[in-house]
Amino acid sequence: MRLILVRHGQTYQNVAKTIDTVHPGSVLTEEGWQQANDVVNDLVALAPQSIWASTLTRTQQTATPLATRLGMEINVRAGLREVEAGTLEGAHTQSGYDAYTAVTHSWIAGRLDQVMGDNPEVDGLRTLGRFDVVVREIEERAEECAVIFTHGTMMKTWAGARCAGVDRRHWGEPMKNTGIIVAEGDLDSGYQAVSWMGQHIAGRSEA
Repeated sequence: MRLILVRHGQTYQNVAKTIDTVHPGSVLTEEGWQQANDVVNDLVALAPQSIWASTLTRTQQTATPLATRLGMEINVRAGLREVEAGTLEGAHTQSGYDAYTAVTHSWIAGRLDQVMGDNPEVDGLRTLGRFDVVVREIEERAEECAVIFTHGTMMKTWAGARCAGVDRRHWGEPMKNTGIIVAEGDLDSGYQAVSWMGQHIAGRSEA
């Protein structure tokens, strides 16, 4: 199974450098729509058999040009939404962002009981688990390739925790809008990261 994880295009909250994780979330800027259109050719070349997106507006908007090109429906799932920020929601300072990412980094390191933004319902076990549920659904369709439009922190956290070949050099750097992570494998035997924002990992090829 090949998973193509794609971050959404630029939003107005991205421009304002504001943490935005609640439903329905910010919409794409004009540049964000251009990014969504620009990434289509790269994704078409990977021959996806299905398209998935979170319940937040920005991921569905980003998925729309690809879905239109391929004549596919967008499978919308809540499990693909961004890591919920709790009391850190709306933060627009470096310290707020650092606090948010510090928790996700602890999850990647295996400390899954850490809670996010004083919300006991948001910990690593639940957050990774809800994403896993959707990945399992995709695997059960017995497809060779699926594109998942999701969120920067969510995709870095899941890939960091679930994919071999990913280390701090990867999940410690910002994920650009419409940045792509390619992973191969399955949940039972494990996933291997193939590429991270265009850079090949562990000598694997996307061919």
